[in-house]
Amino acid sequence: AAAEPTLFDGPAGGRGLGPAVPQSVSRKPFARNEPILLDVGCCIDGYLIDQTRTAVIGELPEKLAAAYAVAERIIRRAEELLVPGTPSAALYEEALRLAKDAGLADHFMGFGADRVRFLGHGIGLEVDEWPVLAKGFDIPLASGMVLAVEPKFTFQNVGVVGIENCYAVTAGRPLTLTRSSEQLIVVP
Repeated sequence: AAAEPTLFDGPAGGRGLGPAVPQSVSRKPFARNEPILLDVGCCIDGYLIDQTRTAVIGELPEKLAAAYAVAERIIRRAEELLVPGTPSAALYEEALRLAKDAGLADHFMGFGADRVRFLGHGIGLEVDEWPVLAKGFDIPLASGMVLAVEPKFTFQNVGVVGIENCYAVTAGRPLTLTRSSEQLIVVP
């Protein structure tokens, strides 16, 4: 149900529990072979973290498994670019290129008019902070910035697959702040 559009400006929606909570999780039972998007956040000493993992009961259909593999490639490439001086827009532009090269541009970060135009965002005291990893945001990355990078692919009436990790930008490789395994969680 995460592939159902909402008014939320994000790559996943969901029908929600009712009028008071009109997006995200619903009462729809999980079905075999459909993706389950697990978007988890927490707060430690006032600072927020955000991560997404994908699970399935059974087996992901081939096109979703292929999209998940592309999400993994995008996040690895983003890690290479998460260095001081890189314009924040460069991460989004590279992610778009990788999605297009894989034939998945129409599913990257949503679908149709509900596609969002970013790859990630700053995170810290708020869930969404500067800089935004999006076209037109040429703020150079700097040591100490903390960013959530979230490549996701949405397939209308099918589901959403993807990964989200948080990183601290350092002078060398970025420090990964989200530690749970990125592997697709498969429940037989």
